[in-house]
Amino acid sequence: MSEKINYKKLCVRSGKNGFIYPRTIAKERGELTTLISIAVCLILFLVDLMQNENDFLVFVLQYITGVLLTILLQLMYRVILMFEESRHLISRYDSNVSTLLKDVLHFPVPVWVTFVFSIIYLVYYASTQQWSVGSITLLRIVSLYVTMFLLGKILKLDSGPLNDSLWIAENNGLDYGSGMAYSFFHGYLNLVLPKTGTQDKHLKEIMEDYEDINGIKFAVHKLFVLIPKSMKCFVSLKNEYSPSMDESRSLEQKVMTVAGVQDRVYKNAVYKISLKKNDYIYVSAEYATPLKTFKDVFDHGGQHSEYYNKHKKDIILQFYLTLKQVLEQKGLNQFCELIYYEDSYQKDGVPCYYDVGKIIYERIKALKKEL
Repeated sequence: MSEKINYKKLCVRSGKNGFIYPRTIAKERGELTTLISIAVCLILFLVDLMQNENDFLVFVLQYITGVLLTILLQLMYRVILMFEESRHLISRYDSNVSTLLKDVLHFPVPVWVTFVFSIIYLVYYASTQQWSVGSITLLRIVSLYVTMFLLGKILKLDSGPLNDSLWIAENNGLDYGSGMAYSFFHGYLNLVLPKTGTQDKHLKEIMEDYEDINGIKFAVHKLFVLIPKSMKCFVSLKNEYSPSMDESRSLEQKVMTVAGVQDRVYKNAVYKISLKKNDYIYVSAEYATPLKTFKDVFDHGGQHSEYYNKHKKDIILQFYLTLKQVLEQKGLNQFCELIYYEDSYQKDGVPCYYDVGKIIYERIKALKKEL
């Protein structure tokens, strides 16, 4: 490359009126779409008004009726959605009917203002004028339809907590949960499960070596990845709430150079589950670490903390479903077992946690039945 390169212009940098982006890097979208939509609505309204200026009250009535009908149709659809959401009252709304209604019937403030204004005008018209919708031509029908469609976009009629939840559930891969799953898989599981690194051994072979060296037997040759619903990840699986768990020496480490970090070390923890005296079940298990990071995001506050906290159940579900799907597609589910579980309960108003050793043991029994 012979021409001189301005390396400063290759980077996003701060300017007087915001950030300055290189032409090839995507930048934040502006409000042009909304402004054009408002302009089109005003133009259609004014053109239609000039053609019907002698019947102004009826003209306004037609538009007000159109606005009201648009909002009522959206409201009707929300009520239909509520039948499905009521089936998830316990798991998604913590048995709180009020929360369910708020999420289903949530509209931005401008929508409610428009709705109330439309009702007031209809009451005024009905009490002062002889009811008439006037003449409706094809041109007016088209104008009304376009205006109502754009107005719905401007007012964001289809926005709200329930709509956000449904968007996450579409599993389009763009949500936070799916993103965490792909990052966790490609940044960690895909490195420690198959043959990679200095040992060139997959997880089962490493576990078999561990068995030979330590004279023990693993219950199954799999890494148990724990996904607790509360996202509470203790420093160790051995803690006051899990008396059945005890720590053991970790599996043999893998060493790899990744993303510019030289000789990065990867190793998996080993625990022994004691359900009877002097009777141990050995497992390799750990928490899904992205959950701890995600929990830190809304626990410590930030621009989107409230949004993430509101939709954490949807996000964790997508994390689990996506990660499970990727493991199956890559054929690595033979080395990894995901456990998505209810991990906590309330006792005298204080959060307590179930014994994770017993949860893992129940999954081991289920796995052995499948063999």
